[in-house]
Amino acid sequence: MVFAPLTIAAFVGTRADLGPLSPVLEALQRADDVALRVLTGVMYAADDLVAALPTSASEEAWRDVVVPLAEPMAEVGVEAQLEQGAVLSRATGIVLREHSVDVLVVLGDRWELLYIVPPAVLLGVPVVHLHGGEVTEGALDERVRHAVTKLADQHCVASEDAAARVRQLGEPAERIHVTGAPGLDRLAAARPLPDEELAALVGAPVERPLALFTYHPPTAHPDAPVGEWAREAALAALATCGTVVATHPGMDDGRDEILAALTAVAAGEPRLRLVAALGRDYPRVLASADVVVGNSSSGVIEAATLHVPAVDIGERQRGRLRGDNVVHAAEGRAAVESALRTALAPRWREHSAHVTNPYGTGEASARILDIVRTAALAPRVKPFRDLRSSRAATAPAMPVHADQADHNDHTDHTDREEEEEE
Repeated sequence: MVFAPLTIAAFVGTRADLGPLSPVLEALQRADDVALRVLTGVMYAADDLVAALPTSASEEAWRDVVVPLAEPMAEVGVEAQLEQGAVLSRATGIVLREHSVDVLVVLGDRWELLYIVPPAVLLGVPVVHLHGGEVTEGALDERVRHAVTKLADQHCVASEDAAARVRQLGEPAERIHVTGAPGLDRLAAARPLPDEELAALVGAPVERPLALFTYHPPTAHPDAPVGEWAREAALAALATCGTVVATHPGMDDGRDEILAALTAVAAGEPRLRLVAALGRDYPRVLASADVVVGNSSSGVIEAATLHVPAVDIGERQRGRLRGDNVVHAAEGRAAVESALRTALAPRWREHSAHVTNPYGTGEASARILDIVRTAALAPRVKPFRDLRSSRAATAPAMPVHADQADHNDHTDHTDREEEEEE
């Protein structure tokens, strides 16, 4: 008897999910029992996504599986997001039916998932969610991530503390799988580029220290002066580093202000090299950097694998598990400059050279492939597992004030979550 391959759809909206998803897409593309469809429609046109996908498959092979849901966004703002979302939602429903999709794979916390996942739920297509259970209190992503958790059928989480939070949301333990972060898989073989190749890549000579800079809108603070914050962070990086390679901000409200501020700084300072994205070159550029600075998850999640010091700025990543290579800085030039001097000091560089990444060892994609293969076999009904505290029956809950919590220390609250399990 010949069995038809499973049709697996994976959604890629922007580079924020393309990078971490790339090893999973490669694993799905190689699998003989899988017919892959890669859905897109926020940042990428079909040809642009094909050109950005991993080189393990030919562009012709990727072109056969990429399915555009909408034209890429020309501008970013709440009104544009709402309009794009409606197009994405309708197109997702059509594609899932026309391609007889068996399982949908999504990653993370981006706003567009609010329009991609519900059609699958309504159509009965199981959803495998990657990177659930994490905390980023300074971004709208925080709410989206937990909403997708409740809609999803299987959870491939990156760490034990994330698994504890998904259980806290009532998800059954048998549907929660600690796989590690899939984006680390692409870093395993990354080797630094010679400065000459780096210079050719960024279009200018490289002076050390080299900083890799990314600043995204902290979307939980809609009235924040994000352009000024990004400018001051860039100036701090220029004050402490020889060359700063800055990538464009993500596709969120506030992107235009940040991009305008960085463009203005780059116009007057050739040591700041502003590029749209690093794409396939990102692993080797990260391996070549002396420090990662900004408010992107790349510094918090990925830099530790390559033992690169990182400076995390502001509140966007507040609450997220991080490696011991990360220094936190408040917004503002003085605070960022001080944190960069700490991160670039010989003592911190030596310390970072020996850290262990809490997000895993770079073997997640094979585990995720196994879970995707069996996702369609799970029952449609998903019971809510209620975690009851033995203390709750005998003592009233004590209020926790914001000033009692340190967002760089996750041990205490994770332990409390574990204590609440029966």
